[in-house]
Parts: sequence; C-alpha cells; structure tokens
Amino acid sequence: MQAVAFDEFNAFRAIEGLGPVRQNANIDIAAKNHAAYVQTNQSGADAHHEIAGKPGFTGADPGDRVTAAGYASNYTTEVIAFEGIQQTSVQALLSTVFHRNAMMVQGLTDAGIAPGSDSGPTYIDAGYIKQQKNAGNYVGVFPYDKQTGVPMTHHTESPNPFYQEFEMTQANVCAKTSYPISIATEASTVLKVTSFTVMPEGRSTPLDVRLMTRDSNDQNLQYLSANVAYIVGKAPFTPGTKYIVHFVGTATGTATGSANGLAIDKTWVFTTDTKDVMGCS
Repeated sequence: MQAVAFDEFNAFRAIEGLGPVRQNANIDIAAKNHAAYVQTNQSGADAHHEIAGKPGFTGADPGDRVTAAGYASNYTTEVIAFEGIQQTSVQALLSTVFHRNAMMVQGLTDAGIAPGSDSGPTYIDAGYIKQQKNAGNYVGVFPYDKQTGVPMTHHTESPNPFYQEFEMTQANVCAKTSYPISIATEASTVLKVTSFTVMPEGRSTPLDVRLMTRDSNDQNLQYLSANVAYIVGKAPFTPGTKYIVHFVGTATGTATGSANGLAIDKTWVFTTDTKDVMGCS
C-alpha cells in the first residue's frame, strides 16, 4: 500500500509538470506516529491535529510532528484518505478539491506515507526544507489533456467545498457534483479567471458549474492557493463521454516576467469512465 501510494503520488505530479517528491524516512516516521495516534485515540473531530497529553502525542500539527521526527521542514502538508469503492487512496484524494490542492503544492520535495491499519486510512505527509520551483509560464491542468477513465463525481472530503449548498454525504456528492477540474499556474502568481467552462463533445452549451478560487473570507475556500482555480459541475458527468474544457484567464506576478502577466487561453479534453468507481450506483 505504501509503495503504491508513493508511486501514484509521483505519477500525478509528473503528469502535472511538477517536481517529484522523495520518500523520506523521517517523514515516514511522523506519518506512522500520527496514524498510531489516531487509531489509539479515535482522532476526534479533526484527524490532522493531536492533543498534548493523549497517548502517542508527537506534535499538535503536521509541521510539529515532522520536526519531532527529525525533518527540519519549512513547509508541511498532510492528507488522509480511505480507499474508494474502486479507487486507491491517492485516486480518492485527487477526486476532491482541497486534498488535490495540497498534493499540487509546487515546492514539495519530500514525503512520507503510512497506512493506519489493514482497513484504515492512508496518511501522506509532505514538505520541503528548500522548495523546488516551476517556470513562470507554468500551466498545469487536471484531468490532463486526453485523459481517459475519469470518474463522474467528486469524492467525499472534509472540509466541505460545498458547505453552503449541502452536507458532505455520499448521496449528495453522487447526485450534485461532477469530478473536479483544476488549473494551476506558477506558485507565486495570482490566477484571474475570465471564463472556465466544460461541455460534452457535440454540445454548444457549457454545463452548469461552480467556480472555486481562493477567498480569504470564506471558511473553506481560504484553503485554496491563489494560483489555482476549480470548476465542479452541479450534476455527475455522463459515463463514457468526451468532455471539452476551455479556460481563459491571466496569471499575474513577477514570476511571469511581464507587467501584464501570463495570458492563458487553453482548451483540453478528457473522457469519463464507463463504470462508477465512487459507489454511486
């Protein structure tokens, strides 16, 4: 499980044009320690935080825990996932907004992974001491161009990207979401969206979607980076269907090398799976 998750994490980063992460023994220890803590204490409301004095405590947050394990991190992120109905843990994470966002952090160089138990969640901690960087004209999209087997819906996750609309339940994501589509630019830039659409091939009208970008005043959208944008449909994608995505916008910031920023007009396609992998049917 650990090797599969690590390989899939790096495969995703490679296809996104992001630098690879190396498996780090110290971060492995931190992830395993936290997995043991959660299993012992049944976590509570927030599985990413520990409470001093409880059995197995090694640090309040992921940064504290990797430091305690001997990794002098300048940045740490953590994602935790159960495997989906027919998905691996990494595939389940990538089927969400916030957890995919964490796995797209461009500076990451090192990672550690731990399974909680035979039937429990997978813990992935990642960080960097010195971050790696992408070029100023970087643009990464997911699903990637010509990808096949794309799921039809969003996976359950916490925090809930749709908290203003509905509770995060399996039934709700199955009925009221599509698979999330994302675009990212260089980490220090600010991505401004002019239009972001998706439609089935042969149709002239875009689907009804939610546009999600960073909002520092929103209790959940504050977790998104300023260099990313997502759209999530208000209904599931259709099985075995080709979709066309079109994005128009601008990335601004000194990394682009231009006072006007980087103008983006990008079209790409993907095809959905013929079967349900989210347990919706």
